[in-house]
Amino acid sequence: MAFPKKKLQGLVAATITPMTENGLDQVVIHVGALSLKESQELAQHAAEIGADGIAVIAPFFLKPWTKDILINFLKEVAAAAPALPFYYYHIPALTGVKIRAEELLDGIQDKIPTFQGLKFSDTDLLDFGQCVDQNRQQQFAFLFGVDEQLLSALVMGATGAVGSTYNYLGKKTNQMLEAFERKDLSLALNYQFCIQRFINFVVKLGFGVSQTKAIMTLVSGIPMGPPRLPLQKASREFTDSAEAKLKSLDFLSFTDLKDGSLEASS
Repeated sequence: MAFPKKKLQGLVAATITPMTENGLDQVVIHVGALSLKESQELAQHAAEIGADGIAVIAPFFLKPWTKDILINFLKEVAAAAPALPFYYYHIPALTGVKIRAEELLDGIQDKIPTFQGLKFSDTDLLDFGQCVDQNRQQQFAFLFGVDEQLLSALVMGATGAVGSTYNYLGKKTNQMLEAFERKDLSLALNYQFCIQRFINFVVKLGFGVSQTKAIMTLVSGIPMGPPRLPLQKASREFTDSAEAKLKSLDFLSFTDLKDGSLEASS
């Protein structure tokens, strides 16, 4: 699932789904769980239904505290689907597993031959940069997961992106990717700043899974339904504020909206 740099993709979180004009190109299913047995069963199921790969986060109740312990866990999950490419989902802010991705990647294919790359969801760009720099020969997929910092990661060598905001900020993100491909860094930066304006706005309101579902409903017109407990439904105040900001930044394409431009974003 390593994306060529000429075709960088914006992806959806949880199930990694690169998109082409004709639909889904590849489906990589996340099979991480607190239980090793459950992860193995999910990996086997992913293989049975024809998935193109599997991804796994670190277990986060009884946490692995060293690189070797984490790799041993990942190895057992990968072995349950030995024909599928395997990806590690690095998200220490949620798992609490602080093992640096750079350290984990060192020699990982010796233990997990199907290892193909990682989703890096952390703001430590030093760690990410060293992942890329020290693994140039392996041609791993380096998928970045902090949407508001994607441009920085592209400069450092990210080969793709996985993120929740691409469900509704995908157009601006694709424009940024296209500008980056043309080496128009000034325009790419303007697009990144425009994306950041919205993310910064909703973060200050209180932003999470529930709010993401509400915004997806606003942009797509498809009711996404409430979140699962213990999460609570986004408030009407949040939804109204987010909608107004989306319109002011020209992120909504409803027919009653006037065409905007990047320069008009504020």
